[in-house]
Amino acid sequence: MNQQALELQAQGQNWLKNARRDGIAIMGTGGMAGDLHDACVQLGIEVHAFITSSATLSHHRGLPVHALAQTPDALLVKPIWIGIFNHGDSSDLVQLRRQCLASGFSEVLVPQQFYALVEAQMGWRYWLAPLHAYEQQQTSIAQARALLADAESIAVFDAILDFRTGTKLDESLPRSAGPQYFPVDLLPALPHSTNVYLDGGAYDGDTVSLAVEKLSPTQVLAFEPDPDNFRKLVTHVASIDLPATLFPLGISDAVRFLRFRSDNGAGCAVDGTGDSQIQVVDLDSIVSKLPIDFLKLDIEGCEVEALHGARQLISTRKPFLAIAGYHRWDDLWKIPTLIHAINPDYTIKLRLHCANSFDAVFYAYNA
Repeated sequence: MNQQALELQAQGQNWLKNARRDGIAIMGTGGMAGDLHDACVQLGIEVHAFITSSATLSHHRGLPVHALAQTPDALLVKPIWIGIFNHGDSSDLVQLRRQCLASGFSEVLVPQQFYALVEAQMGWRYWLAPLHAYEQQQTSIAQARALLADAESIAVFDAILDFRTGTKLDESLPRSAGPQYFPVDLLPALPHSTNVYLDGGAYDGDTVSLAVEKLSPTQVLAFEPDPDNFRKLVTHVASIDLPATLFPLGISDAVRFLRFRSDNGAGCAVDGTGDSQIQVVDLDSIVSKLPIDFLKLDIEGCEVEALHGARQLISTRKPFLAIAGYHRWDDLWKIPTLIHAINPDYTIKLRLHCANSFDAVFYAYNA
């Protein structure tokens, strides 16, 4: 482990020491805040209160809830850990951190800063990773960055890394204009005529509707493994006058069954401790000979496996790719590297569509 990684670990231990000595306040009262509270209890950290932008509850988990603007002076001298972690504009961690500092808190930690302390208790949380782990990936990160084709992609890549490693927390991340999967500046690069649009992680059909609007495909193939989401997808697609084949399947690198966490809306995902089981398939086994012109994958952390299972499709059909790159911490460099390995002729670009580096998407196409 290099010196920088050791310093980051030492910084984390200092935060943990302060938290155990003084206790903390937690910002938020949602699922992330509740899980953080439970992790703190296991770590011997006293949680004094929950803080929200505007208090709608008086108590949560037996503790007082205070509006940020009315935080008692006795709490302002304690550390506050922001227990909010999603893609909504109101959850922008840069803005929340700024508000906490402006209210008088002096030690404000965002999830990427304290995650290493609670990782064992909280488990996988999308792109969160111990800060020192990035130091071990510098070569891979630099190689992936070199594959990006334009200045905006490089700027977004750098900004995401600075944000996730806590290097720069003073400015909100830059976002691209236009809807996710179809950003305005990349519309000229879309297929001029689309035979088949394949949607991996079709959810309730929202992206199918966007694809019909932007691409006018002759056929849609949509994959969605969660039963509740699939029912919504079927209903939605029935209203579209277009040939569509819907698969109640997940996508991976082989045909097999995997444990799955269901009933979580757009966040349903493969999970070794999941409450159900789904069948997954590799695209090369079932669709590699079809004229697929646009391949979208947003499958909650299985994108790398799905790309491995679509090597033949991508190398021979060369579809336009829109691949979510934010579910795993190392997707940011693994996905562009893998795309380039499968098809070195692709132009690869990165665009960001939501707060907190969620909905970062890699786009790849033959120029």
